[in-house]
Amino acid sequence: MEPEHDGPASEATSGVGKWMGRIARHPRGVAQGIGFALLAIIVLQNFEPTSVDILFWTVSELPKLVLIFLAMIIGALVWEILRRTWLR
Repeated sequence: MEPEHDGPASEATSGVGKWMGRIARHPRGVAQGIGFALLAIIVLQNFEPTSVDILFWTVSELPKLVLIFLAMIIGALVWEILRRTWLR
């Protein structure tokens, strides 16, 4: 026996229901997908080269993304050093 179809509307609804079921079962995966999409947008927007002046030293034509990444690394290192000295 073939299942009964009410027409194209029921097929569209069953497709939507299938996706909603997947989202309900895997909300972490959906959040990761959204996070990766936002990360990709941020990366693509920050390829523009820029220059930085630090006292007498000038770094030119360095992508903004590299500067952001370096700032994150330096901040993490400072945080870790301070955390280790405060916990002793």
